[in-house]
Amino acid sequence: MSFTGGNGKKRRPLAEINITPMVDIMLVLLIIFMVAAPMIEQGVDLDLPQTETIPIEDPKDKFILRVFKNEKIFIEKTEIQIKELETKLKTNAKLQQDKELYLYASRRLSYGFVVRIMAIVKKAGVPKIYLVTDPLEEEET
Repeated sequence: MSFTGGNGKKRRPLAEINITPMVDIMLVLLIIFMVAAPMIEQGVDLDLPQTETIPIEDPKDKFILRVFKNEKIFIEKTEIQIKELETKLKTNAKLQQDKELYLYASRRLSYGFVVRIMAIVKKAGVPKIYLVTDPLEEEET
């Protein structure tokens, strides 16, 4: 395999690797992953403390959602059905302004039900969910 130039001199074949197609493929893959990564994220984001429970002030002027062990849901003192929860949260002006909710959930509820409630709250546009708990009681010896 020989190449001749225009002036009759022989040129040797190029022994370099052409990396341009490889770079093009890598850039396309990078763009695909950058676009797809945000769509893969699922779940409910919670900012849980890394230490024991810290007492909070009484949330008098805050939006309170209560869920009892029989899966009854109350916004303030009004009982609502779970299928109405998202609509009620989206249409509440105070909640949409503050973007935070205090969730009182019975410890007798299943984990799945509480996560379902938190997912509905998140879907309604409320990024901050505060889980209210009682302080730990010391064990008697």
